[in-house]
Amino acid sequence: MILLKTICLLSALVTASFGSLNCKVSPADLAWPSENEWAALNHSIEGVLIKTAPIASSCYLGNPFNSPEECTSVQKKWSYAAHHAAWPESIDYPIYTNNSCVPKGATGYAERKGCSIGGLPQYIVNATTTEHVSWAMKWASKRNIRIVVKGTGHDLNGRSTGAFALSIWTHNFKHIERRSAWQLPGRNETDDVVVCGSGNNWGSVYTAVHRMNRSVVGGEDATVGLGGLIQNGGHGFLSSHLGLASDQVYQVTVVTTDGRSLVANSVENGDLFWAVRGGGGGQYGVVTEFILKTHPVPANVVMGGFSFYAADSSNLSETASWNALSEVVSSIPNLMDGGLNGNITAYTKTRAMALGLKEAPRGVAAVLGFVGLNMTADGMDDIIDKLAARVTSIGNSSYLNISRQKTSSQSYWSFAKPEPLSSNSAGAVSLMTSRLMGRRELSDIPRNDLTEYLQQALVSENPEAGTMLLFGLQGGRGPARVPTYMRGSVLPAWRTAYAHVFTLGASINATGDASKSLNAAADWYEAVKEPVWRNWAPNTGSYMNEGNPFSSTWKKDFYGENYEMLLAIKRKFDPSESLFVWSGVGSDLWNYDLNSGLLCRVES
Repeated sequence: MILLKTICLLSALVTASFGSLNCKVSPADLAWPSENEWAALNHSIEGVLIKTAPIASSCYLGNPFNSPEECTSVQKKWSYAAHHAAWPESIDYPIYTNNSCVPKGATGYAERKGCSIGGLPQYIVNATTTEHVSWAMKWASKRNIRIVVKGTGHDLNGRSTGAFALSIWTHNFKHIERRSAWQLPGRNETDDVVVCGSGNNWGSVYTAVHRMNRSVVGGEDATVGLGGLIQNGGHGFLSSHLGLASDQVYQVTVVTTDGRSLVANSVENGDLFWAVRGGGGGQYGVVTEFILKTHPVPANVVMGGFSFYAADSSNLSETASWNALSEVVSSIPNLMDGGLNGNITAYTKTRAMALGLKEAPRGVAAVLGFVGLNMTADGMDDIIDKLAARVTSIGNSSYLNISRQKTSSQSYWSFAKPEPLSSNSAGAVSLMTSRLMGRRELSDIPRNDLTEYLQQALVSENPEAGTMLLFGLQGGRGPARVPTYMRGSVLPAWRTAYAHVFTLGASINATGDASKSLNAAADWYEAVKEPVWRNWAPNTGSYMNEGNPFSSTWKKDFYGENYEMLLAIKRKFDPSESLFVWSGVGSDLWNYDLNSGLLCRVES
């Protein structure tokens, strides 16, 4: 009896403490719903409520959460995004769940941690109707319970999970329907569209529209979901020609935290429609359906490129490699105006051995992979030959090793056809930093300054390991030419950007305290990498799906001039502030502690 009284007293003290901090409720709080209340919610939503049971529980003694999948199967599948998408609670990068239940041998596994719910949501709504979402959102908001949204869990910044949360899993909103003459809201015209449930991934949508002899603008990775990509802008293979994924949306259906299911387009709920097209996923409500513009299928895809690295260990070869990279980077706007897209990736130190080298070269190594639509192989060869000649001239052929990739041509579908298990980088540690670069930052800059910025951007916390710097050629004419009424709230810098540039470099202790590891990496980026962007490209910004959520300038980086308007819309449609994501609109008013799991309002 004394022990019971002590426990009750401690619980009351904890509850009082939580209340004084104005936190979202947790199981330690007396306000947390009872088992009977959760059961009543489950009954009201037709039995689709799932009590979280980590899939890797089977890898621990006694299988404490009764995982239905054998440990050997979990371990085999752990690195594939498609499997994390199919597991209700799981996300690709478990450091954002505080590595709560990781299988032995996987990144982040530490025997001392064991298996717990930890940073995973407490319950999951396996929704199949908007009514399920609506009822659950309203129920949770009234009880001051945090709400998170998971589509596929393919999330580099941990936004689709959270401790003590109710997760809305949109996985089963998978309808896809073509309407070839859909009436555009507020316009006296029709267009060919596809109506898609938000639980689809891009692979399923690409396959469906291929059967319709159409194409859509989406992500390059087939396992990425529609919701997170579109709501954060979204770039892919067709973006440099047709615009961002968010630029293709004619209408959405959104369930807000007060339980309303709203149609949003250019006529109805226009402010919400503007916000969900680029202003951040998981912040304004749960999108259950998108109506997307479709396009004719490109006639063909042509691919070509080359790679280079220092020919020897001399200082002259090292200098030649950096001069060659500067020449390539400064050429990006003209190459893209000529119709090319693709990726340019630079590597240093041991990272450069990705080129198949037996030892790390001096300076920098680079791989150039270009893609052209509706062009000939001869046309691609002409562009590449001229660029390679300039690189050779700038770098001096005796100081550089250059390998040419054979140019090839294929059908669009052969190129774009999804591979369900192609994404096998899940179960890892994720934290990067990125910047959008326009002609001013790439071409209209003194070459010495450009070289210096490239060298600074390729600094690594572990000098011997090196790092990588990737220029994704997804901007250019496509985003710049999108009509104003289709643009939404995506960062305005996309309209003048040519390249989306991201880099790694921080050494993250995957098996240590997750919060401390992320904070240490974020501090290193803030001290070393972020100042490079701010000096090199002070007036652009970052792509939030592949950016640093802990940057001190995240408001400017991710939202720019749109931030205050987005904040007003957030307050209008989520007045209970039930939806929180790191670097989300209004997130600076809250603190999420990975160790305690508490989400508490910051004291003013």
